[in-house]
Amino acid sequence: MDNVVLYILLMALVTYLTRFPMLLISTRWSVPDWLKRGLAMVPVGVFSSLTVPPILFHLRDGQWSPEYLASGVIALAVGLWRKHIVWALLAGVAALIVWRLFWGL
Repeated sequence: MDNVVLYILLMALVTYLTRFPMLLISTRWSVPDWLKRGLAMVPVGVFSSLTVPPILFHLRDGQWSPEYLASGVIALAVGLWRKHIVWALLAGVAALIVWRLFWGL
């Protein structure tokens, strides 16, 4: 147990030390608009890289998994409708849960 606490503290220190220089620079340097626009797209890119591969490449018996495709379509529809990543994520997870409750794995 003592090692776990030590590891958590060390990870917190490493995280802080890797982010501190940018926080220090950002207080003294104005971020250009083009960089702000680019950084605003990072969550969308991360979300896409975490969701698209499981949807398209989650094969069962050599065929696409219908529950992943259905939940992906629902998440996409909600994302386009609400324009918010969290709602899209929640809708996709809820669709996957409902699919598995009613149709099983």
